[in-house]
Amino acid sequence: MATGTARATAPSQIGTWSTALYAPPKAPTPPPERARGPLPPEAQCIAAILDAERAAGIADHLLLAIGFTESGRRTEDRLFTAWPWTVNTEGRSHYFPTREAAIAFVRDAQARGVRSIDVGCLQVNLKWHPDAFPDLDTAFDPVANARYAAGFLNALRRDHGSLETAIARYHSAQSERGEAYRQRVSGNLRWVAGALGYLETLAAGPKAVAVAGSRAAPVWTKAERGHLAFLSGLFADGPARPLLPDGQR
Repeated sequence: MATGTARATAPSQIGTWSTALYAPPKAPTPPPERARGPLPPEAQCIAAILDAERAAGIADHLLLAIGFTESGRRTEDRLFTAWPWTVNTEGRSHYFPTREAAIAFVRDAQARGVRSIDVGCLQVNLKWHPDAFPDLDTAFDPVANARYAAGFLNALRRDHGSLETAIARYHSAQSERGEAYRQRVSGNLRWVAGALGYLETLAAGPKAVAVAGSRAAPVWTKAERGHLAFLSGLFADGPARPLLPDGQR
């Protein structure tokens, strides 16, 4: 769906983090590259979120449901996923084809004086979480982004003693906005539970091995991509579909 320029959607509240004061989790260090090599963009958020859930002890794939609520999209080849190069600023969501393009957009927005900017798989807000990442490159790293979000969600649950409140506060301290967000996440949680086989297959990445010495992501074979598209449609073309940000349904 991305064409090299930002795709802007209608104004949306998705991706706005709570402005309440919390003790944020410690800023992550840049994570090592996955041992199996890089993944295509459509697989990176899913793989990173699954890993972060296991590390943080988050059950029932709640963080994965939040990822679809925050940065979910359907690609041109019909794959439902969370997109790593997503930016929400001034109430508009933008999906970029590369990390470099997303970073350039954020820097331009910051130069114009914009401070409330949500970035990456879990749409971490750079204004309210200024110490989350050492730089923009790390902010858009799916692993670092997912780890920070997992720690923040756990901190909210610890501070408020309720998972439902933690989900709502992840989005907003305002009760009505937070509750509406919690309901969207709950809907995505049901979808994720049914589509987990597809999501795990997507996160595993292409079976083909990248060229030795190259950091480029391996490419899906035609058969692999066709299989993924079939699974994606199987779990999302019926009555149960992921609840994506406005304009991405």
